[in-house]
Amino acid sequence: MQMVQQGDTTKSPHLPSSEEVESVLSPYSMTEKNGDPTKRYLRTNEGKYADDSQEKKIILIVHGLSVMGATNLDCLSRENAFLKLLSYYTDYLDEFDIFLIPMANPDGIAALRTSSPIWNKNVSPQNDCPGVALDRNFDIAWNNNVSINSCHQDYPGSAPFSEAETRAIRDIFHKYSHKIIAYLNVHAGTYDYTTFKGDAVLYPKGYTESSDDDKYIDLKGEIDEAMRNASFQVISVTVDTLYSWYGKVTGSSVDYALEVYGIPFALELVMQIYQNPVDYEDHPDYHDHALVEVWGRVIDVILRFIWKSQNGNEIQ
Repeated sequence: MQMVQQGDTTKSPHLPSSEEVESVLSPYSMTEKNGDPTKRYLRTNEGKYADDSQEKKIILIVHGLSVMGATNLDCLSRENAFLKLLSYYTDYLDEFDIFLIPMANPDGIAALRTSSPIWNKNVSPQNDCPGVALDRNFDIAWNNNVSINSCHQDYPGSAPFSEAETRAIRDIFHKYSHKIIAYLNVHAGTYDYTTFKGDAVLYPKGYTESSDDDKYIDLKGEIDEAMRNASFQVISVTVDTLYSWYGKVTGSSVDYALEVYGIPFALELVMQIYQNPVDYEDHPDYHDHALVEVWGRVIDVILRFIWKSQNGNEIQ
């Protein structure tokens, strides 16, 4: 598993240290590539770098490209929950190579903590107000509508890929697209629990109502079946297009992954923030239970579905 670094970042005081992250990856081993300590690859088979493995495909996972609500979502901001979420990915290191950006917008989450609870951008200098909505800055049906100024939380930037954060993700697609089988964009769906939209798995497209990929209908059926057996009861996990969830959106990373690089599975995982129950003191593991019963199941279904679609058989 490769932890993708994007230059200097702001370290969250709530996220685990590198030693704690690596303890989750045990018994897998981290190895320096060509003696370069900045390029570290996880290998599951002794003597073989993940980057050199021809039979394994890459799943690229990006956390926090949108930072709304991230400080209220434990698995993106708290150590134990983050490690739990990480374990759902590492369960599949024998089947896939996992590339993970644990926080794609570190400046944005710092602003969320220190400046404004309503923040979903980075903090790059702009004409009127700082910040660009990173998941609207990709070069796919990019919106050059000048009526959206830089003070808006959906400001798409002055041009596609105007931001270092989105260029870094673009460069990963460019280098590894021939091996990437899936792209997962993971973030909270609201700023806090007072707005309830529910959990969702979203797929292309966002810039048009049309969607020509029927495979996600089958994925929806498998997610629905998994959630019927969950003890943490939610209405359902929505599986639908970006357009159906948001209305028309442009410049999204999920659409870019599919339309420009042909990534077979491009998904946005939208996590609901849940309110503590009235009897929370009797159920201190409430949020952990939600993570396990909802996203533990959903991620398991998604990765198994991708494997089956690629290989024609179930994981043994």
